[in-house]
Amino acid sequence: MTWAAWHPAPAASYALLVGTGLHVRPSALSRMPQAGTSVRALGAALSGDRGVFDARRTTVVPEPADTRQVLDPLGRMVREPDADLLLFVYCGHGLLGRDDRLCLALTPSGQNGAGGDPSPSLPFTEVASLLRESPARHKVAILDCCFSGRALGPDGHGIHLLTACGRTQKALFPPGGTHTGFTGELLRILDEGIPDGPRHLGLSALYDRLAVVLPTTPAPRTGIFPAGYPAPHQQTVDGSGHIALAVNPAHGTRRTPAGLRARGAFAQRLKNLTEPSPGTPVPDPAVLAQLVHVLAGLARDASEVLGPLDDFSIDVRRNHAVTTGAAGSPGQAAALLSALVDAVRAQAPGHRALPGTERALAHWSRELSRGGPTGA
Repeated sequence: MTWAAWHPAPAASYALLVGTGLHVRPSALSRMPQAGTSVRALGAALSGDRGVFDARRTTVVPEPADTRQVLDPLGRMVREPDADLLLFVYCGHGLLGRDDRLCLALTPSGQNGAGGDPSPSLPFTEVASLLRESPARHKVAILDCCFSGRALGPDGHGIHLLTACGRTQKALFPPGGTHTGFTGELLRILDEGIPDGPRHLGLSALYDRLAVVLPTTPAPRTGIFPAGYPAPHQQTVDGSGHIALAVNPAHGTRRTPAGLRARGAFAQRLKNLTEPSPGTPVPDPAVLAQLVHVLAGLARDASEVLGPLDDFSIDVRRNHAVTTGAAGSPGQAAALLSALVDAVRAQAPGHRALPGTERALAHWSRELSRGGPTGA
């Protein structure tokens, strides 16, 4: 059973978005103008026609110079007695403070605090402590900054967290771009939607999408991440993953030609994550199982909408079969490929995909004869 996303009432939802990127002396931090443009765009998206927030209850704080510019508006939201959802977003530089805790940079912040917190800066623990004082049933923090994964765990207790990277990683941004890598992709998902997704885009649905899109999106080369952006992290509180942030603009398009193409492009990104890379020499086997599931639905829908021997359908059906075999079911792979080969031979014997499909059938038939599991 799939639970429906919970759509909070705009009159009971409050959001504070903070962006720090235009650093001033004595700060030596690199300037990141994308931080300010990112939170403005995200605030507009979340409080627009598709978002769950009312613009009157959405506050954007660009380039705060001291902690009060952040904590004062957050404190006012915390004291709202009717609040049911309270969202805090930070985009900018993340710094390491005392005991390696996460500190959020302000415009004059330095790089480090020589054993203490960078001064000035805003320790995330102060934000989290204030959020926990709110009577709101749901508290959410989205952190697009380096080392944001340090907020996970006790520091973020009771708060749904979505972070741009892990505890020791750096969140990246394209130097010439308009938005940061993480928030830019989040904005893209909110704008384009998920064709086979739910009516409303919940936090966990957004996380699942970002976890595939970010690592497969080319990022600035740093020597640490040679290919894509860091994978995001999520911490849920009970059923907080079902909290919706926006309407899914692509809902209902999963069986349209455009929706099928978008699903195919996503499946290719997911496939990339199943292959070894310098950053992940041993891919997570759960990704391969997810890919089988995604391709199975795509193959079924493409065959019904476009026809079983449409070029797109044939490619997806072959990929589904091969992935099924790689996931440990050579018998099922051979059966799927045999049906596809028979159909192509009978109706389109000169099709470009036939030789490769025949080779795949021969491979998984040999694997089956060696005694591998037959699959379900």
